[in-house]
Amino acid sequence: MKKINKAAIMVFLFAIALSGITSPSLCQESPVVSIIVDADIPSNPSSEEVKAAGGSLINQINEIDPYNRNVTIFVSGEMATVYRLRITSLGAMTNHELALYGNNTGENLPSLSAAEQEEIIKDANKRLYSCYICGGKHVDIKGFRPQGFEQNEHTLRVLENLSIIYNAGFQQGLIYMPGHENDSWPYLIDGFNVYAVPISTTDVNGEKAVLYDKYIRDDMGLSGSQWQDLLQSQFDENAKAGAPTVVIFSNLVSGNGEFLDAYRNFLNYAESQGARFLTTFQLVDMTAAKNSASSIPEIEEARKGAEDVSPDEKGAIADCPNCDEASSGKGASIISFSIRKNETCINCTQNSTNFTEVV
Repeated sequence: MKKINKAAIMVFLFAIALSGITSPSLCQESPVVSIIVDADIPSNPSSEEVKAAGGSLINQINEIDPYNRNVTIFVSGEMATVYRLRITSLGAMTNHELALYGNNTGENLPSLSAAEQEEIIKDANKRLYSCYICGGKHVDIKGFRPQGFEQNEHTLRVLENLSIIYNAGFQQGLIYMPGHENDSWPYLIDGFNVYAVPISTTDVNGEKAVLYDKYIRDDMGLSGSQWQDLLQSQFDENAKAGAPTVVIFSNLVSGNGEFLDAYRNFLNYAESQGARFLTTFQLVDMTAAKNSASSIPEIEEARKGAEDVSPDEKGAIADCPNCDEASSGKGASIISFSIRKNETCINCTQNSTNFTEVV
């Protein structure tokens, strides 16, 4: 009897394969998770607040790197300036993607003219681009998200002109381009060479809410443990539907206390369920690969990786000190790890950061 049942099952599965019907248990891919960490900083921060913001960011990264998880860190021009050394060191890690989070905390782009937006976004881009290591790689900025999700058509045009590939200022079912209300995967914005990346949403007491810890805590009033339950429940739902789970964690919320616990526990839960952790660009690249007809030339260029920084190259703001100058303390700080190029360190055992002040 057992042999007959096994044979019947094999015939049934073979028939499914021939008919083109997908068997979820056989063909379903691993769940996809894209973790976005906001390197936030309070408005007009004191030196202590700057230090605390940096420490909370490191708390979050410490739940990423030891487990070989990928992450996208969104950095404002302001944060790239006041915490340059830490941002530079984070950008040197191969599992980290640095993306642009506007220029200043709380800015409202739609209230500005096209020219003013261009000036602000270009300035922010320059500040983050300057967070490189001499003899290492330039920061390859592929993504953007506006402060407060506030943007308009002028914003999109500026991003396109800067060859920014994706914009994560969208929310599934809440903030979307026409015809894409229910899209959970990135999609190419009509009329622009820019992909929209929807942040995942969920239902909270009958209201649709974005998976963003700051919103969940401050606007919805949920605790850390409630946030964790919400994350795990939505992850399970997305996994069944074949949708990615894209979540934002601010260092000012999830960098300490019960929300850090929720962050840690969610990452561990997702990994226990076989999740693949993708950077936001990897998520966009996956979408483009599945639909090559909607791909853009910038995707192909980005796949090549960041450009090398030549040893004698000048920074975008000021001269980038060479290693000998950095070792003697002339205008640069030394990072605690070596950056290697072609298996040999350039000029010294430790490389310097372009640690010049923006004026």
